[in-house]
Amino acid sequence: MTAAGVDADRALFQRLRDAPDRQTRRYATCTISNPIACAAAVANLDIWRNEPVLERIESLEAMHRKNLARFEGDDRFTNMRQMGTIAALDLVVPSGGYLAEVGPRMRRLFRERGLLIRPLGNVIYLMPPYCVTADELGLAYDAIDEVASIVLGKA
Repeated sequence: MTAAGVDADRALFQRLRDAPDRQTRRYATCTISNPIACAAAVANLDIWRNEPVLERIESLEAMHRKNLARFEGDDRFTNMRQMGTIAALDLVVPSGGYLAEVGPRMRRLFRERGLLIRPLGNVIYLMPPYCVTADELGLAYDAIDEVASIVLGKA
């Protein structure tokens, strides 16, 4: 038999316990049988308690800014943007959008370089884990540079 639990402070527990059923969602039957997810959640809480996660997030944001800057003025890319630890840029192709045919080709080229980057059409998103190093993220941006040149026939 598996078991799971939810960690909540006393105030939240009281609010949930005292709320009418129509105001709460009771998902215990969905979550109590997933020990792997519970173990992952506990490990994640330990990481947040014991490691400098917020500092890593700030560092990752700065690393994205630095790496995106290398593509400023590069006519292969448009709409470069960043929100927190997520960065994205659009590859300039004749027919862009979510279903752009260039997406699967770029995905294959990234995998050949050992990277799990999944473009959505011509949009390249980077959402690395908080533990990524500057060198590792730099390799991802190097691959974006290389793959863009291959796809656009500028290699």
